[in-house]
Amino acid sequence: MNPVIPAPVPVPLPAPAWLLQLLLVFTFILHLLPMNLLMGGAGMIAVSSYMGRSNAHQRELVRRASRLMPPVVAFSITLGVAPLLFLQLLYGQLFYTSSVLMAWAWLAVILLLMFGYYGIYWFSLQQEELGTRGFWVILVTAIIFLHIMMIFVQNMSLLERPQDFYSEFTARAVGTYLGSWDGLTVARFFHMLVASLAVAGLGVALVAGAWKSEAPEFADWARRYGVKWFLAGTGVQVFAGIWFLMEQRAAIRARFLGGDSLATALLALAIGLAVLAMLAASRSLAASCFAIVGTISLMAVIRHLVRLERLKPYFDAHTLPVEGQWVVFALFAILLVAGLATVGWMLYKFFRAALAPTAST
Repeated sequence: MNPVIPAPVPVPLPAPAWLLQLLLVFTFILHLLPMNLLMGGAGMIAVSSYMGRSNAHQRELVRRASRLMPPVVAFSITLGVAPLLFLQLLYGQLFYTSSVLMAWAWLAVILLLMFGYYGIYWFSLQQEELGTRGFWVILVTAIIFLHIMMIFVQNMSLLERPQDFYSEFTARAVGTYLGSWDGLTVARFFHMLVASLAVAGLGVALVAGAWKSEAPEFADWARRYGVKWFLAGTGVQVFAGIWFLMEQRAAIRARFLGGDSLATALLALAIGLAVLAMLAASRSLAASCFAIVGTISLMAVIRHLVRLERLKPYFDAHTLPVEGQWVVFALFAILLVAGLATVGWMLYKFFRAALAPTAST
């Protein structure tokens, strides 16, 4: 049966589809980096907050790491706007349909973000006042962000299944779809969750170097602790990735297992960089960071290729009309570069201050 897909908005694309897709993937990579730090960092802090009841190093890690979380939330949200806009531009009739079908959950994201943001600030600024209650504050906050990630995974998964739009529309009241718990969706969620824990662990190991001058013993412990999280998360991620690949349609699996030389090479390179990152973690964190950023970037490209393949029978963005608005696009490109430079400067200033020596409590 042919899927019921709404007609595209009768407004031409402002640039060729391939250029917009390139920007979609690029901005998504920028979003993935702080998003992984946010999701994994909240989880790590929750675990350390519980273990800190009987471990001084864990308490100190919570105290220091929580100071870095508010800007991580801000950058995760801010850098998530651009890829969402490009997604709407290219796949509007698919994205809006999936969003309407799960409207109540999708609209709840705004409220959940507000609660999650508040929870991060509350925990970061009032740890001493909260005492043992702090664990419950950060745990609930981590669960909130986990729920937001699940809503996004469900929406993006439904977007790629336009053949299910009509059946989901007739099966329940509009806006009450809560998602599918099929193997592919669960594997996709688990794949992202484990990746975030690995990246957060590497982040902790990296910033621990800034604490070495004032607290060398703690800094060495924090580095080893972060590396353990990174190695464990990346190791599990290998199996999560295999699970995610095996849940794809046979034609898609075949592309990445030798059927398409480019797709196969991208997957092999991503796996190779992940292994390199693990091997380098105990010797050179800089090399490990470089390798893992490469892995994340390649995985974003692979994710886009999978989406194109899943939508191929139903939709192709390259068939949409184009009416180039190059003056506007040039202005966007200039502002994008200037914005990234500004963000880089802000991050440098913030983390330089946040990682400065402080008296231990």
